[in-house]
Amino acid sequence: MRHGKAEHGSGQPDHERPLARRGVGQAELVGEYLAAQNVQVSRVLVSDAVRTAQTWQAVASQMPGFEGQVTLHEEIYSGGRTELLALLRAVPPEHPVVMVVGHEPTMAALTSLLADDDSDSGSIAQARIGLPTGAMAVLSGSLADWSALDEDSLRLHTIVRP
Repeated sequence: MRHGKAEHGSGQPDHERPLARRGVGQAELVGEYLAAQNVQVSRVLVSDAVRTAQTWQAVASQMPGFEGQVTLHEEIYSGGRTELLALLRAVPPEHPVVMVVGHEPTMAALTSLLADDDSDSGSIAQARIGLPTGAMAVLSGSLADWSALDEDSLRLHTIVRP
């Protein structure tokens, strides 16, 4: 998921920019979507930027009973798809459903990298263009464990655009 719409810089460091009211609403809609789909996220990797942490908080506010593990990662903010892929490969196998809350262009680049040939063509096209604020790519696959995650190893089903 890309973080929700953030406030304009207004002289503050990019890392410290908070979510705008619209961004909170976008994230809450994603949380409602996950709850309505009965998605049981067990592991959440979140950039340590203010707007991504606030995005996750708003998503989680719509997921009553969430009991997963959440961690903040500086490398999601400062790194690219290679660093994010390494983080995902390190997720223990007891976490079958993982969510990442990050930034562009990394989230779209990782989505494009992971999507296999059976993926939804419209969603692949959107990922190649970039994910709008608050958007979430929905991917799945049958990996032995996260360490096997690689190029073309997941099916991109849709991109949820709140």
